[in-house]
Amino acid sequence: MSHIIGVVSGKGGVGKTTVVVNLSAALMEFNKNVIAVDADIKMSGLGLQLGMYYFPATLNDVLKGSGNLFEALYIHSSGLRIIPASLCVEDVSMSRLKKILEDPLLENNIILVDAPPGLEKNSLAVLKACKKILVVTEPEFPAVSDILKIISLARKFKIKPIGIIVNKYRNDPEQLTIKEIESVCNVPVIGVIPEDKNVKKSIFRREPVVLSNPYSPSSIAFKKLAAVLIGEEYIPPKNIFIKRFLGRFGK
Repeated sequence: MSHIIGVVSGKGGVGKTTVVVNLSAALMEFNKNVIAVDADIKMSGLGLQLGMYYFPATLNDVLKGSGNLFEALYIHSSGLRIIPASLCVEDVSMSRLKKILEDPLLENNIILVDAPPGLEKNSLAVLKACKKILVVTEPEFPAVSDILKIISLARKFKIKPIGIIVNKYRNDPEQLTIKEIESVCNVPVIGVIPEDKNVKKSIFRREPVVLSNPYSPSSIAFKKLAAVLIGEEYIPPKNIFIKRFLGRFGK
């Protein structure tokens, strides 16, 4: 049986795809079988963020019935497995998404579904296809107010919000605090990813920061999040500040 988790956000630009990529990599570090699915079929970015540009078959083809799921499954050089969406903008029905995600080929995997942002029809299709969701936001009031609508709708569909991931967090009095976000949304914050210049560097290098810079603040945060998600304990390595310092010279 697979564990299908939709990764959603109230608006674009909060780093949802980056979270999917790095959470997948972090789960791999715990020896979990993971597949990241790009369900943003109009504005696909998952493959691009990993430097993968050529896809003979994509999720779009599987949805249309003109391709099979095995052909649409690709392996990044890091070992991360993805099912990308097409880089061409096309209007494709998402009505078969739930059936596709429950295909026997995906059994015994954690499936992270990168949903389109907001509440457009394809976003709603992802919600309906997933039994659980992770909600990604920035600690800014507009972003948090947008996820309130998604959380409310998920509950209406009887979909469980596992928790909130606060991305690009920094010590700034003008940002919402973690307690404020939890209080407003009535959903626990299970991951706090600090603003980290190493994330931008990793995107430029087309690989997850969890793998390219495993001791960076964001990498440690992603590993903590992965541990929470699978109910395991993660203890950061000793002398992490020394390892982080020495890591700067290895890049």
